[in-house]
Amino acid sequence: MSGRVYPRSLTPVDHGATFSLAEDYVVSEKAATFTLAAGTYVQRYEDRKAIYLVGDSQCVEMSVVPPKNPAAAWKDRWDCGIYLPKDPAVGATFFFIRRTPEAPHSGNGALIDAIIRAGYHSFDFPMSNKNDMQLRAKLVEVQ
Repeated sequence: MSGRVYPRSLTPVDHGATFSLAEDYVVSEKAATFTLAAGTYVQRYEDRKAIYLVGDSQCVEMSVVPPKNPAAAWKDRWDCGIYLPKDPAVGATFFFIRRTPEAPHSGNGALIDAIIRAGYHSFDFPMSNKNDMQLRAKLVEVQ
């Protein structure tokens, strides 16, 4: 798995498995803290290695406090999902769903603008640890 996955390269899944995350899941890396919201995550895509669960709107918050400039702290929320490998011995990770900006990119040249627009709705993986067994253990399949 790379740092970005494009849903168009995945197999869509109708009526996929549903998983529950009973409580918020908080993890930090460097100056960023990520909070994955408790709730329902539904399988919408798959590939040969994993299933891709999509959560409710704005299901992840990222807050950043720069260590040398805490006054520049910021936070934002994104739509998100969870990458869940089919191999139960491999941990999960979460991803952001890159949003389409209110004003589409333009003015950088036709090719550059097309590349930027092609990234809209891609799945971006912000964590270096993509083998999180704690996150995997907190997901419970709903029957």
